[in-house]
Amino acid sequence: MLSYRDLIDFAEKLCSDAEVSSNEDHGTAYLIGSILNSWMAMESFINNMMNDFASLPDDIFTTHERGFLEERRVRFIDNGKEAGRFHLENSTDYKRLEDKILFLIARFGKSKRIDKGHALWQRFERIKIKRNAIAHPRRSKLTTLETKDAREAISVAKEVISLVSKEVWKRPVVWD
Repeated sequence: MLSYRDLIDFAEKLCSDAEVSSNEDHGTAYLIGSILNSWMAMESFINNMMNDFASLPDDIFTTHERGFLEERRVRFIDNGKEAGRFHLENSTDYKRLEDKILFLIARFGKSKRIDKGHALWQRFERIKIKRNAIAHPRRSKLTTLETKDAREAISVAKEVISLVSKEVWKRPVVWD
């Protein structure tokens, strides 16, 4: 199983390979891999943190919080013995990475909020746009990639992981 640290290491290696590649197609492939691995590192870290909290006893969380942590649908029951209550269904309700980050910090963080106007959040949004352009390509929206984009994706991934760790676990992640 790959850890978030492995994914960051891969992103850094691919970015370095892009910098020294004399073949433009190979360089672009390395940049794509670097940006995607950076994003996957953040997702891995956040998803594993969500799973850690989801493994705690049921009575610690509201039904909606549990549904969010487990990415399951919450349904309002309007008849029968359970009428008027919420129920977790077995169907999936995927959440966006940024929503998971906001939830973790709001629910478990020391500051209880993220300033979406902050430079890190703005950089996260720019990387998300690049990542989405790669993951969901459109002929009408050609995306150019540069080494600086991959370096920025790596930097943002490390900073987001460190921020969430520091906020929620009260310990920053130390990078080599």
